[in-house]
Amino acid sequence: MAAYTGTPTVVLIWEESDRGGKHIRVCKRLSLTLSTQGGATNTISAASLGFTTAGLVSAQCLLFTDGGSQKRYVDLFTDGTYLYVGDPTQATDADRGEPADVTGTLVCEVKGLV
Repeated sequence: MAAYTGTPTVVLIWEESDRGGKHIRVCKRLSLTLSTQGGATNTISAASLGFTTAGLVSAQCLLFTDGGSQKRYVDLFTDGTYLYVGDPTQATDADRGEPADVTGTLVCEVKGLV
């Protein structure tokens, strides 16, 4: 497969600011359809989610479904440039902490700079 080039569906978007009204970051609740993406090679870039190149600050999984009737959790983490998916159903403990390519629909909340 290849890096994520789809257009995420924006479910909700809002801005966070400090007490003085100074803009700090943008928060987005997004729905992404992934096809063996999210790992270290088949990446999800900050730019593909509408953020600056190194603008991701945090990410949180709200829902992941792989097409079956069961919904499950995946870990999300970022280095600022890419959004990575960690799959807790990997076979070994060592692999569970590594980025993994997944296929399914991911609903997540990401915060960053635009």
